[in-house]
Amino acid sequence: MQERLILVREIEHLLPEISQRVREIQKTRAIPGDLVDKLKRAGAFRALIPRDFDGVGLDFESYATLIQRIATIDASVAWCINQASVIGLTSLWLPERSIRHIWGQPDTSVSNGPPLDSQIIAHGENYLLSGHWGFSSGCQHATWMAGLAKHESGGYRLAYFRPDDVEFVDNWEVAGLRGTGSFEFKVKNLAVPQDMVADMSRPASICIDLTLMPNTLLFAASFACVALGLARASLDDIVDLAQGKIPRWTSLKLKDDPDVQRFVGKATARWKAADAYLHRTIETLFPVIRQSNTVTHQQRAEMRMVGTHVIQECAEVVGVAYRISGSSGIYQDLDLQRRFQDMNVITQHVQGREAYFGILGRHELTGNYEIGPMT
Repeated sequence: MQERLILVREIEHLLPEISQRVREIQKTRAIPGDLVDKLKRAGAFRALIPRDFDGVGLDFESYATLIQRIATIDASVAWCINQASVIGLTSLWLPERSIRHIWGQPDTSVSNGPPLDSQIIAHGENYLLSGHWGFSSGCQHATWMAGLAKHESGGYRLAYFRPDDVEFVDNWEVAGLRGTGSFEFKVKNLAVPQDMVADMSRPASICIDLTLMPNTLLFAASFACVALGLARASLDDIVDLAQGKIPRWTSLKLKDDPDVQRFVGKATARWKAADAYLHRTIETLFPVIRQSNTVTHQQRAEMRMVGTHVIQECAEVVGVAYRISGSSGIYQDLDLQRRFQDMNVITQHVQGREAYFGILGRHELTGNYEIGPMT
């Protein structure tokens, strides 16, 4: 309990500094090294790792609230912390000695990315790994890389290896989430010890509620938390702007315009509904999972539904705020512009695809749930 309280308190203390350094984060496309060190000391990148392995052991309900809070200040920082925290759970499929090796250092942070082309083959006492991965958020401050690769016998294996063994490709010139520094990375014929390679089709070595729920669905809900934080901050931005702005050729301040009042009212209601839906789902599901020690198809469907729906709703809310801002919202140094760009990058992410609604609709109509990598 003490570690959890310390993490939440330290993050709150760091939020003003994060806010002051947003422009630096945007410009350098990375979280500054000294700020990363403070986040690491607070335990941000090991928030979900069990306390028995030097983690904070935060429950997913509290974690979701924390990520959302950080995202109200800067989505890139929230994204990097979330990426490292959720992918770090995959280490719990490794042997116990390997888990302790990874998390035994105070500066540990894990980065990964979806495989673009990868393979792993047995080679004596090791594996040989070759591959190319993309979108490795937070890789510039990672101490471990995790790469998913096709195994010679079929299926996939997840290998853990050091960033020093990696060739990074800096192609992160993007419209939003610039501060995540999500480079591509490559390795060729890298020898990886067998005890640093996990078969995630099997049960985790350390079984907790968060290893029962598929990792991709934890990302669905937690990236939705980033979207919620962004959307709430965008509403706050437009409320602040509306206090003084009088659009050209009008005599009313935005805050006194009946149309603006209606738009803001509807957007706020959408945000509150999305916020309640996500947190109610998490707070309902995870106590049941902890008690039953299993995850049902219905629970998987609920995680996918809430993640997809909340991201889509938040995009609408941010869009309303941006449109109300008029020409004031187009400047790159405006917080609302940054949030607009960040939100529209999130909707392009695999977790934000509207196509999932088709899978969820079939489940509702037929009772059949299509199990796949993202569901």
